[in-house]
Amino acid sequence: MDEIASPADADNPEASAASGGSARGPVRAYHEAVLTQRQPKVTDLLPVRPLWVVVAVLLGITGIATIEAIHVHAATLRLAEGAGHLAALDATQRGSLAGWYSSALLAAAAALATVVFGIRAHRVDDYRGRYRIWLWTAAALAWLSLDAGTGIHDAVGLSLTLLAGKPVFTGSLAAGCTLTWICVYGLVLGTLGLRLAVEVWSSLLSFAALLLAALLYLCGALFQLQTLRVPATMVAGTVESTVIMLAHLSLLMSIGLYARHVFLDATGRLKVHIDPDRKGKKRAKLKVVKAEKTEPRSAAATSKPSESPKFGAVPAAGAAKPGAAISKNTISSSHAEYDDDDYDDDNLSKSERRRLKKLARREQRRAA
Repeated sequence: MDEIASPADADNPEASAASGGSARGPVRAYHEAVLTQRQPKVTDLLPVRPLWVVVAVLLGITGIATIEAIHVHAATLRLAEGAGHLAALDATQRGSLAGWYSSALLAAAAALATVVFGIRAHRVDDYRGRYRIWLWTAAALAWLSLDAGTGIHDAVGLSLTLLAGKPVFTGSLAAGCTLTWICVYGLVLGTLGLRLAVEVWSSLLSFAALLLAALLYLCGALFQLQTLRVPATMVAGTVESTVIMLAHLSLLMSIGLYARHVFLDATGRLKVHIDPDRKGKKRAKLKVVKAEKTEPRSAAATSKPSESPKFGAVPAAGAAKPGAAISKNTISSSHAEYDDDDYDDDNLSKSERRRLKKLARREQRRAA
């Protein structure tokens, strides 16, 4: 059994040798970059920059185009013998390049769903635990990856058809099994997809990619049910396999874009676009309201009190209205300090604002 040295001896073998005793622990044969704190994180592999996102999408499309080109070339060879050796190049066969590529795309999507779960689990305002949907998503994508590589959906359809007690008729069992597994997958995965669409709604690119994947999967199901027909000029199996692989790629793009979105949001690097034309609540502006002409004030009303009334005091019954008053919504106190921000009007200059403030103080003193 391997011996484990203490961390101090492993980190400083020179100090242990200089102390006079022989270093019993193993001498480090690797650079310090092998340490855990210096290893790259999983989130470092996310394509954060838009350029790398475009490159990843183009690489995925290039892989699909390459596989289909190989499939078309192999289907047009017309070999009399040895045609079975080219089954791996036929996109319609199980265990082919198309099946492997689809399985790899879905496995990558499952890994990204796990990354999203690891980030979303730390959101502080998710009181209901909505982040758990990504665990179900990762499990569903892992199953789809297995299905793309093995074609286990046919076995599922046959099992459910036999359990339902449907009698076996010649020529109709295959169609019944196909309809069964498509309905089951559509019900289970469609429900999960709707819940996932609500989750990724904050990222419009991710939502658009998920919607595109749903449309492509629907087209693939219609091809399986032979509701949609492929033109006779096309090589057999080219359109169906292309649609399915594009659907897998769109699903991977959706989860990858949302993983990028939550990573930028968690690290505070997400750009927030603010509309400068949008106006919130308007600040109160100073308005001088001219009062109507009143009758001459009596001697009691014109006598100046020794002290100015406090804010909120009710004037005497015989007191007449002052010559000018300040609107109620603008001034809260006669002792309030005025600032230039209170007169936030693009049509007024600073000198006009100061003049209005002086006029307001003068009218307050007269009203007092």
